Amino acid sequence: MTIRRNAAATAFAAVALLIGAVGAHAKSAIADPFARADSSFSPVPLNQPADPQAIGRLTNGDVCNDDDGIPCEWQDDAAVVHVFAGNVLAIKLMELSVADGRDFGALGIGSARNRGDVLANVRAFLPEISIDCPAPGQAGEGEAIASCGGSFENGGWIKLLFGPDNRLTSARNDAFQIN
Repeated sequence: MTIRRNAAATAFAAVALLIGAVGAHAKSAIADPFARADSSFSPVPLNQPADPQAIGRLTNGDVCNDDDGIPCEWQDDAAVVHVFAGNVLAIKLMELSVADGRDFGALGIGSARNRGDVLANVRAFLPEISIDCPAPGQAGEGEAIASCGGSFENGGWIKLLFGPDNRLTSARNDAFQIN
């Protein structure tokens, strides 16, 4: 009986160790926090030249023109919008109304929509960066709109917007400022 218990305990410990190692490996699979955030939105890398047509459909075809300072926006099958400055991908964003309650893989958000849950998930996904949240209405996004964000060492940043009901409305990752 003692041998069976020890064998079972050893097997259980091995499985627990394996599960813990897989979880730790998955989180550290992309060590650079900017690259991790970037790839969580889509596989097309930010701050690199890319073929916009390979992403999906042009969402502002009648108005985009880099010469006039109106960047072109391309939406992929997962409803992530890719904003280009010339042929360089500058921004990835998602309006959560488009997600229709589906899990949203970007930034580790998943199914969370309430501000506290979203921030907990994002902070767990990107523990290397500090995420600040000015009081609603103080971030220049509009009255009762809360904005939370954090910056990466390379100059890029993330931004989360929450409506008056403290529910996530959009998430984005910027590589650089488009002028």
